[in-house]
Amino acid sequence: MMASLLSLGGCGGNAPTRAESRFTIVSELNDPASHSTTIIITVPKPATPTDIKAAAEAVIAARRERFARITVKSFPEPADLNGVPLAVSKFDGAAIDHVFTSPLPSSQRIPTH
Repeated sequence: MMASLLSLGGCGGNAPTRAESRFTIVSELNDPASHSTTIIITVPKPATPTDIKAAAEAVIAARRERFARITVKSFPEPADLNGVPLAVSKFDGAAIDHVFTSPLPSSQRIPTH
């Protein structure tokens, strides 16, 4: 079964979704020529900035030996992957930079008047 899942990821099809306790990996796009990868993850809706950073850092830690540059785009569950991510985390070989591009869903207010 594992071999069939790995073959799906290598043939250009959608990679299988992998769930972790704090996040779900939706997709991963590797570029061997530039030694870089871009990963899209979803986090539970009540996730805090600390939770999002921890999830991105876990994804990066698992790949930092194989890639010089890693980008993690974090979306809330359920994700509209065509929208703006909550955060973009980038590893450049030396440090991780987290940029929150959208307010967290729990902090949005709806005017009542």
